[in-house]
Amino acid sequence: MEGLYYSVGSKVVHPCYGAGTVVRIQKKSLGEISHTYYVIDTLPGSMRVMVPINQADDVGLRQVGSAERLRSILQDCGDAPDADDIDTNFRTRSAEMSEQLKSGSFEEVAEVVRMLFFMNTRRSLGMTDRRYFEQGKEILSGELALATGQDMDRAKQEVEGYLNGMLDVEEVEA
Repeated sequence: MEGLYYSVGSKVVHPCYGAGTVVRIQKKSLGEISHTYYVIDTLPGSMRVMVPINQADDVGLRQVGSAERLRSILQDCGDAPDADDIDTNFRTRSAEMSEQLKSGSFEEVAEVVRMLFFMNTRRSLGMTDRRYFEQGKEILSGELALATGQDMDRAKQEVEGYLNGMLDVEEVEA
């Protein structure tokens, strides 16, 4: 099939729906027009997403990163950001974080989660920030789970472990 980058069993990341596995490649017709789709089951298995093969690049579908690369990025999440790096304007910060979460980039999502974790150590997060924080952790955990072959709960614990490294550093500096 022309433009086919992934096969059944490929582990991929959709920027809006997170990590999943290609479970089928399916052709659908509507009248005279026919399209071929990647059928992806997302983690934790709650959603099935269909991505037209000819639009996979435009959508931002990509292969799951290697476990080593993802863990290297997560290692940096243990470093507290400079407080000056966090926009104090809620609307601006929220818009930026929303775009970062939708980017599909593991690095961008990790940065959002890192910032929000840091903010949460200073004060309780508001509803929007809390939602972004949980969404970000789900995205990171899903990709890590697929990259390492572990279940979502274990992957989430690993992500939180890297974040908690930030607390350990602050205790030493205090």
